[in-house]
Amino acid sequence: MKLAHFEFDPKRDLLGEGPLSEVYRARDTRLDRVVALKILRPQVEIDPQADQRFLNEARHTAAQGHPGITTVYEYAQIPDGPSYIAMEFLEGRTLDKIIGERSLTYDECLRIALALTDALAGVHNHEMIHRDLKPANVMLLNDGGLKLLDFGIARVKNEASITQHGMLVGTVLYMSPEQVRGEELDARSDIFSLGALLYHLTTGELPYPGTSFPQVCMAILDGEPRRKPSEIRQGFPPALEHFLLQCMERDRNDRFANASKAHDALLVLQHQLTNRVPLGLRGTLFLPPFACPQDDACTVIAGALRKDAAAELARNKGLQVVLEEPDPSMGAGAFVLRAALRVRGGEGHLDLELRSLAGGDPLKETFEAQDDDEWALQEALARGVVRFVRRGLTSGMAGEGSDQGEQAIQITHKARRIIHKGTSKHLLIGVSLLRQALEVDRYCALTHAILAEAKVRKFLYWEGDPSFLEEAREHAARSLTLDANCAEAHTALGFAYHLSGHSEDARREYRLAIRLNPGEWFAHRLLGTALVREGNLLNAEPALRQAIRLRPQYIACYDHLYNVLRNLDRREEATALAEQGLQAARMYLKDVPDDLEARLHLGHLAARLGDKEGALLAAKQSLQLAPKDGYTHFHVATIRAICGDADGALDALRTAQDRGYYLKSELGNSDLDLLRGREAFEALAS
Repeated sequence: MKLAHFEFDPKRDLLGEGPLSEVYRARDTRLDRVVALKILRPQVEIDPQADQRFLNEARHTAAQGHPGITTVYEYAQIPDGPSYIAMEFLEGRTLDKIIGERSLTYDECLRIALALTDALAGVHNHEMIHRDLKPANVMLLNDGGLKLLDFGIARVKNEASITQHGMLVGTVLYMSPEQVRGEELDARSDIFSLGALLYHLTTGELPYPGTSFPQVCMAILDGEPRRKPSEIRQGFPPALEHFLLQCMERDRNDRFANASKAHDALLVLQHQLTNRVPLGLRGTLFLPPFACPQDDACTVIAGALRKDAAAELARNKGLQVVLEEPDPSMGAGAFVLRAALRVRGGEGHLDLELRSLAGGDPLKETFEAQDDDEWALQEALARGVVRFVRRGLTSGMAGEGSDQGEQAIQITHKARRIIHKGTSKHLLIGVSLLRQALEVDRYCALTHAILAEAKVRKFLYWEGDPSFLEEAREHAARSLTLDANCAEAHTALGFAYHLSGHSEDARREYRLAIRLNPGEWFAHRLLGTALVREGNLLNAEPALRQAIRLRPQYIACYDHLYNVLRNLDRREEATALAEQGLQAARMYLKDVPDDLEARLHLGHLAARLGDKEGALLAAKQSLQLAPKDGYTHFHVATIRAICGDADGALDALRTAQDRGYYLKSELGNSDLDLLRGREAFEALAS
């Protein structure tokens, strides 16, 4: 059969069909490629708006431009014939088929959820609502990818009806309460459907089952899934359950605002579930003899149990285990574990108490084990002691408020402020301070995180030596081992990913950092510039604005946001922002005149506003302050290029390279467009 320039066999090539359309595997004879051809059936009698809705589906899908959404090649209406949409041909299976065949692991579910929320975020970023999220509209591709299908095609009212087995299928099973009530919808309605879909995916059961349309609708309006996921599937991760139930809150104000927020929450959840590295214990733990009744058998077990637990805990190099009563003169970082053991037959009963010598409430627990084998019983009791101590010392009881920890954090913040002044000299001073912080407290997660960031800068400043990126990842990993919620460590990881060419991984880490700490301004700044490089200006703007709000003295953010606004053709707004940035820079430099980052970007802003004299003065002052610094010479080159001085810009670039600055990471900078095509510039890029 032939339709327009598409050929297919109506029987052999049928991929699927619904009340209003049929989908075929077809060959495009013009371009000689395989496509999925969706053909609208004549529906004038049933739904006069079917043609318009079909056109809307084509437009909405084509507008996305997201790898998780099907690419539309063509839409047309045949005169006196049907409308059709030609789309990319996908090889895979929809989630409804997969759910019916097997249970998925939590890792598989999480991977699908992340890909789905990423695709849905693309829809919401276009200020659209999908309105029909369900397993049948999500396809897992044979290559491991995911596609979100079906944008807005009309459905007849009785599609959601009772089928064989008495189960209700169709949109109604995943509808939000407001959709059931026929109210105006927004992105939060999709979030509810997302939660219901993922509930089904992770548990294998529907959250709101029923045998009739009204029964399902009433269950949804009641607002509570029939059972919590943890009541269905053993070992269900609490954080994942919390995520699903938040998506399905009856009040839309209690849900995630959109798919981007849900995606960010899943990134945090993924890190929690896949990075279960035990935290290194530290401090001094006193283990006085365990109390027990005057019973020889109990006394023997208690002594052996104490030694077993001490040996296991002593494997933590940062923890000193002392088998005696505590020294009363010790304070922060010192703890005492007291235990009382009772043994009767094959049963062991332990009363445990962990107390900090610095004061505060103790941690208490009762632990029981049962085994007729005395050695196995002793081993089980020892494991209980170790778990109890580990939980206590990693829950914040250890080191909270310690002078050493606070001192290390203060030194680290100072080091980061110095590093952000921009030059290689500032970087070396900052790294030296970070080493001092580790001497004070080698377990400070923040210090390792900022040291990771410093190593990424070393990659830039010292000729792109890849070993620095590897060191950065090692420090970031160490930071996250000490504190899984250290936002700055994720920022540094994203920075390292970006400079090694893994932009998607970089964006993920920046978003995760922001999710963990919305005040982590550098993550906002790096995310904004990453989005600018991809041409995603609309999403770059809020990230850069937030960076400015959080750290107004970091002038580079004004410069980056100026370019975004200009490219969005908001020239007056861009000019006002640049003037605001210049004012902020001048005020800040009065107090901190050696901040080269601020001074150089003052020069950029002046150049962009046509103040060539002011821009070149800033460049000159910067070189006077740091005449041998490669970073400074590179930014002087960009200032000169903006001012139209091609020869001066090339000279500055050569000097930057001679001073060790890694030019290849920056040669795509649009500020250097004046130089493109020149032989000398191309030689620098080679």
